[in-house]
Amino acid sequence: MVQYRIPVEETFSWQRPVIDKDLEEAPVGPAKGDRYIVKVAGGGWSGGSAKDIAWYDGSDWQFDTPVEGWMTWVKDENEFYVFDGANWVKLDTTTGDMLKSVYDTDDDGIVDKAETVDDGQSGNSTTAAEVRDAADKAHTQGTDQGLDTGGPNAITAAQAKEAYDRRGSYDSDLGCILMTI
Repeated sequence: MVQYRIPVEETFSWQRPVIDKDLEEAPVGPAKGDRYIVKVAGGGWSGGSAKDIAWYDGSDWQFDTPVEGWMTWVKDENEFYVFDGANWVKLDTTTGDMLKSVYDTDDDGIVDKAETVDDGQSGNSTTAAEVRDAADKAHTQGTDQGLDTGGPNAITAAQAKEAYDRRGSYDSDLGCILMTI
């Protein structure tokens, strides 16, 4: 039997933070749930490859092999990193369209209220009030019959609860639901 974590982190592009990415050796005495990016294979990372995300399950190291687009926060550097398909690359957060000079014009540390929403296409500007009104009208709470799973196999909330009750257990150290299938 295989044990899965829900959400299945190894399929998400956003990964929970890692402690470090530059250790030559696996840390001694890790705590359950500790996560690292493996710098080089070996060195106590038994079973892992360079660039994998290693996570400690309480008794052994487990490994998730990154795919292009994965992103994580590296705690010891206070930086975001993105896997580009070959390497973990520091995300440049100094450029982009979310400049403080544009979005916090009164310099109070809070992004200023948007007056319009513009998707960049000519003539597609919408006021914030129009977006709010459309969102209020778009859905009536409690009317869903099934959960949208992104495919043709919708499940009901009752089916999801039954599956959770039967198979899942929450692991607070790992911060996820464990399921054995």
